Amino acid sequence: MNHQAHRATVGLFTFISLLFCQAVVPANAQMPAGGGQAEAIGGLQPGLGSLPLLGQGRTRSVSAENPTGEKGKGGLAIPDPSNQAAGARAADDLGQGWKVRPFIRINAGQSAVLMDVKGPGIIQHIWLVENIQAENMSRGMVIRFYWDGEETPSVECPALEFFAVGHGRVGPVNSLAVTVNPRNALSCFWPMPFHQRARVTLTNEGQADNVLVAYQITYVETEVPAAAGKFHAQYRQARTADQNPYPILDGVKGQGRYVGTFMAWTQIEKGWFGEGEVKFHMDGDDKFPTICGTGTEDYFLASFGFPQPYSTAYSGSVLPANENADPPQRWSLYRWHIQDPINFEKDLRVTIQALGWGPKYRLLAKDMIASVAYWYQSEPHAPFPKLPCLSERINLTEMESARIKGALECENLKVVASTPGMSVGPQTLTQFGNGWSNDAHLWVQAGKQDDFVELEVPVAEPGAKRIVLHATRADDYGKLAIAVNGKDSGVKFDGYAKQAAPSGPLDLGVHEPKDGKFGLRFQVNGTNPESTGTRYFFGLDAVVIEKP
Repeated sequence: MNHQAHRATVGLFTFISLLFCQAVVPANAQMPAGGGQAEAIGGLQPGLGSLPLLGQGRTRSVSAENPTGEKGKGGLAIPDPSNQAAGARAADDLGQGWKVRPFIRINAGQSAVLMDVKGPGIIQHIWLVENIQAENMSRGMVIRFYWDGEETPSVECPALEFFAVGHGRVGPVNSLAVTVNPRNALSCFWPMPFHQRARVTLTNEGQADNVLVAYQITYVETEVPAAAGKFHAQYRQARTADQNPYPILDGVKGQGRYVGTFMAWTQIEKGWFGEGEVKFHMDGDDKFPTICGTGTEDYFLASFGFPQPYSTAYSGSVLPANENADPPQRWSLYRWHIQDPINFEKDLRVTIQALGWGPKYRLLAKDMIASVAYWYQSEPHAPFPKLPCLSERINLTEMESARIKGALECENLKVVASTPGMSVGPQTLTQFGNGWSNDAHLWVQAGKQDDFVELEVPVAEPGAKRIVLHATRADDYGKLAIAVNGKDSGVKFDGYAKQAAPSGPLDLGVHEPKDGKFGLRFQVNGTNPESTGTRYFFGLDAVVIEKP
């Protein structure tokens, strides 16, 4: 390559790298010795076009199998009887090097350090999987990032919201910056430069132990320009009755770039909710902003509402919702300013109006909003508002789960007998939509004909009672025979359906309790020819005991 062509190639790579890294480098910035801007962040590979351009960066990755990320330190764990994480004992017979420590466990009230490495470097990719089936787990895990020894975090968010998962309901996100894949595989690709140190923690604020946390954080050891902005993300929440316009971000001081918005919007009234404008007040703006949008769906790059879920490189509405359906309706929305970052020099405030339509513009006084703002800026950053505690996060963003009147939740009933070795336990169903009592059921992972589970149902008053069952149908479920107190009820239930859905009420007839309780036995007696996969699973939602 001739000298002129080489300079052009290096210049193009420098431009791409700086753009993706969100770094703003003044003309008089002091660059590290040894090759200028291209080599300074040459380890960052932001796209296909730059992959052939070899830089000086060294790729490293921290995970449960290599907690320090050091060269040649992966897979060193040996079997440890004290390790109580899920699957921790599965490789005991295989020994060192054979998936001895793939996961970690974070008990209730505890924190884990996912990453603590020296710089300079740039985080390129974060992959995280957490157990969100346990009670309150979906809102209980909080992720924090600390750059260069700072005492207050630059990122502080409930982990799911950080990865664009709203309302504790996993929906597919297929964007450049964030991906969410079934069932709850969370990834982000925001480049995060640091100079001296990068520390990432995950805290379990819930009441249940999280027995399975899997993670991998990939970064590059490379020089970073002094002027590169640090990555920030901040969670906020409010009821529109208390704050309208809603402050997505406020109080930011310094130079930077705003690069993304995630919003979990709970709609309480029927009708179109998305007329509100998004406004960017910057660099001394007071009452009126410099940038003012035209409506909520316009900001999220849609038009004429959100007629169906979508997920694109830069924007999405990922949960099934309908503004005219019975409330609450839950919207999970993201907008990444990757190609159009909002540059500010001194300060920034971002707001959205809670404004509906029909038959004219109307203020929305009952909705609830939770959001995450993403931006880069020069340090130090202004103090964040106090993160709402777990009970406040749940109370704001989740309506009380619908319960069938008089229901005894099957996931809470005593299991008195079951097929040995068969998995039986509660499963949260919010990712499948609404309609289940308490948003959960008892999931029985039967694997063959005649597998069974027997539940004990307490009865408060003596005398004959009608038993009404609510169950679940799904594409891999089997057929059930149901017995009451050891006698066949005569009810045969086919649990197959193309999509997961509540069964509705199933009348098991009128029966006399024994010793103040009923024994309900559910036994697999076949499967639908159209059932797929395992074909014998079944789910039990709730039991209602009525006077005949």
